[in-house]
Amino acid sequence: MSDSSTPTLSLAQVRQLQLFFAFVAGIVGVVAVVATISTIIWQTSTLIALMVLDWMLVVGFLLAWSQVRAGQVRVGLATSFIALIGYGLIGALILPTVTALMAFAPVIAIVTMMPFLGGVILKRLLIIAWIGVVVTMIVGTQIRLFPPIPVALEIPFQFTGVLGISAILLLQLWLFHERLMGVITQLRKVNADLEQERASLQERIAARTQELQQALHEIERQMTEQSRLLAENERQRELIRGLSMPVLPVGQATLVMPLVGELDDSRIQLAQSTALQAIDQTGARYLVLDITGLPFVDTTVAAGLIRLAQAARLLGAEVILAGARPEVAQTIVALGIDLAGVTTAADLASALRRSQMVS
Repeated sequence: MSDSSTPTLSLAQVRQLQLFFAFVAGIVGVVAVVATISTIIWQTSTLIALMVLDWMLVVGFLLAWSQVRAGQVRVGLATSFIALIGYGLIGALILPTVTALMAFAPVIAIVTMMPFLGGVILKRLLIIAWIGVVVTMIVGTQIRLFPPIPVALEIPFQFTGVLGISAILLLQLWLFHERLMGVITQLRKVNADLEQERASLQERIAARTQELQQALHEIERQMTEQSRLLAENERQRELIRGLSMPVLPVGQATLVMPLVGELDDSRIQLAQSTALQAIDQTGARYLVLDITGLPFVDTTVAAGLIRLAQAARLLGAEVILAGARPEVAQTIVALGIDLAGVTTAADLASALRRSQMVS
């Protein structure tokens, strides 16, 4: 019998098998005692042979019990199977009148082994058991080796055989019930464990979900705070940009706007909007653009200054360009920038004097 055809047995199943073999040995032992008493009284060869057969079956089950106890489960099952098949076949030869009862021996053998075997081995043993039933019936009905037993013993022997077989089958049913209830109990325990694990998993999921929600709220709060800081930063940048191009009133009709650092498109637009708003609000007639702090002037910067002068003229103010350094003046000439519409002055002081003289 291969390991693949033998299910893994628990300690409880092994103990049940031991208990079954012990009980069967006890039941057959009672039958053997009855056969022994009958042999002492009548002393016939048939009864002697039947007595020996009964005690051999008792020994066979005791041997199977000891083998199972020693951990040799498959060997013990094989011993019980052979003992029952042999008992049925030889019993039919000894006592043909109980052949029908003896034919149940292979059935009892296969019922005993069925919970502990599977696969191809079980199928083969089923075939062997069925063949044993057929052979037992043929042998019991066709061969006569022993004289019949006394008529007075036929009914007691049949009665004892029926009682023994029914006891063994009922015992096997009880053991099957115990195994089934054990499996059901184990399944219930597993189901309870799974239910507990499911509840625990739900609790962990709920806790994790709450943690994630809190983390999400924290992220949203941080994003809101970041947006506020970005907006505040943008306002501060606008303020700084505005402060970087101040428009300073130096008289009732004169404004001074110093331009420092490099000018790009955005700073030029800021300078234009800041200067025009100041002119509009104060009604100034002169706007002095001090370009002393400009590192260079290109066509973009020059075009922006010209547009500023033209827009200021539309508001009634004249733009005076003051503080052009020599290198800046050379660049303006080299680029061919026309500043004919823009009044120029050497420095801020000259521009202020000019605006005051004109006023």
